[in-house]
Amino acid sequence: MKTKELNLNKDYLNHNEACAYLGMSRSGFNKLRIDWRIPCAKVPGMRIVFRRQDLEKLIERFMNAPKL
Repeated sequence: MKTKELNLNKDYLNHNEACAYLGMSRSGFNKLRIDWRIPCAKVPGMRIVFRRQDLEKLIERFMNAPKL
């Protein structure tokens, strides 16, 4: 089976690329997207895209979160 290489250096990432960028499963990312209200946009063709900048901010929030 041929796998498509992901380009994670783009400004806008599709669902699979966003999951790979954060190192998460698709279901885990969806839960996080709903709970944390990760911004996304719908583009023609019914595709959802995520800004890499928003995902980077999410990573920063996790890294700066207080320890439990």
